[in-house]
Amino acid sequence: MMYYQALALGLLLVVSANLNAENPYTPQESLHIKEACIELGNRYAYYLDTGQNDKISDLFDEQGSWQSRAGKYSGREDIKLAFSRRPKNRRTIHIVTNHMVDIQSKNMVEMISNYATYRTDQAKGVASLEGQPVRVGRYIDECVRYEKGWIFQSREMEEIFGVTAPAPEPTSQSSQ
Repeated sequence: MMYYQALALGLLLVVSANLNAENPYTPQESLHIKEACIELGNRYAYYLDTGQNDKISDLFDEQGSWQSRAGKYSGREDIKLAFSRRPKNRRTIHIVTNHMVDIQSKNMVEMISNYATYRTDQAKGVASLEGQPVRVGRYIDECVRYEKGWIFQSREMEEIFGVTAPAPEPTSQSSQ
């Protein structure tokens, strides 16, 4: 009986060691993964801000998805079509910050970041901030690693603040 108790205790120690294992990545590996995923998000903003809409779909997995208030698009072709509809004169500035990167494995990362976007359809010059659409929210990303690097498996654009259509004026009803 003591043999089986000792065996069970030994197995428990081995299993416990695996369950309580330290982060399997070196600090350098973790930093590299985090930086690569943040860079992916920066590249997305850069392509939008510089009008390189045709390059955005290349940042997504072949079956990847992009979702916003405008709808959900799945696959590179649908994503490319969605961004090809942007007006040619549109200029934007994205400010992306507060990245929270959660490494799920060496090939899967979940990341949440906050963004603010300023937009104008004025082709040149300085646009007034007054009356310009502004969006503030968060990106919720799933990033996957492939041979060539990190790409989005999914990106959800959760808008929290934005310019909305004014509410209709309430009509007064006269009492009789």
